[in-house]
Amino acid sequence: MKLDARQVQSIKKLHKAYLSLLLESNENMSIQSLCLEARITRPTFYKFYKDPMELRLHLHETLLNNLKACLQINNPKDMTDFGPEELPENMLWLFEHILENQLAYEVLLVNQPDGLFIKSFKEILLKYIDDGVTTTKIPPQHIRAQRSFVVHYVAGAYMESITWWIQNNCMHDASFMALKLLELSLHGPYKVEIQWKK
Repeated sequence: MKLDARQVQSIKKLHKAYLSLLLESNENMSIQSLCLEARITRPTFYKFYKDPMELRLHLHETLLNNLKACLQINNPKDMTDFGPEELPENMLWLFEHILENQLAYEVLLVNQPDGLFIKSFKEILLKYIDDGVTTTKIPPQHIRAQRSFVVHYVAGAYMESITWWIQNNCMHDASFMALKLLELSLHGPYKVEIQWKK
């Protein structure tokens, strides 16, 4: 069903109202409190959702579908074809997407962590990273551990880096975060190679 501009606006208001109430630790929010916060009528609420749970799931779906679109690898390149300061476009889009939806990520990842959302968010990151290993054609002998281990390790680094960024009020711009995360993912955190004692 195609929505008109007014309906889209009502849904955005309800999504924002849900996040605002959740931020206040109002976990058992009512339809009345949502309508008051969004400044819409109950009949308008019922046009879109039967209850707050359906609203929650639709908010998740909307965010995650946008995230998937950002992380779709459309122009695959070998790792050797990237310049020293060149970013895969998806890395930049990931952080731009989070900035555009900062309130949602602040609430669902940091202030009132939503386990269901976090699980789906992580699954999308895992798929993106796994696809990235495939499309950049890194030979297996150049990967330091079992592929699935590396993919989960990098996904964990993405999750924690994004959380850190949000907790610090997105103090760096999207380009900095994307480039730094890519650099750390490929080369680790140390500028010099550690010489281990034998």
